[in-house]
Amino acid sequence: RWYLLGIGGVVTFKNSNLYKVVEDVGIDNIVLETDAPYLAPVPYRGKTNSSKYIPIIAEKISEILNITIDEVSTITTNNACRVFDLKW
Repeated sequence: RWYLLGIGGVVTFKNSNLYKVVEDVGIDNIVLETDAPYLAPVPYRGKTNSSKYIPIIAEKISEILNITIDEVSTITTNNACRVFDLKW
């Protein structure tokens, strides 16, 4: 069995401990999402969320895991394709 966790804008919040979950779960079990229209990432917190903020979330994940944003993008896209049975 495998699982994927959707990581959204909360990971960018100053007092969020979601980074601990990201570290423990690892990039192979993560997809990026927005919780739109709520929980926009910093610096857009409090505004309407949008999928255009996914790169901000990816950047934060890359900082947490000390990997490149390209790695985050590739791996999380592959993860999403797996879970939704999509071709990339």
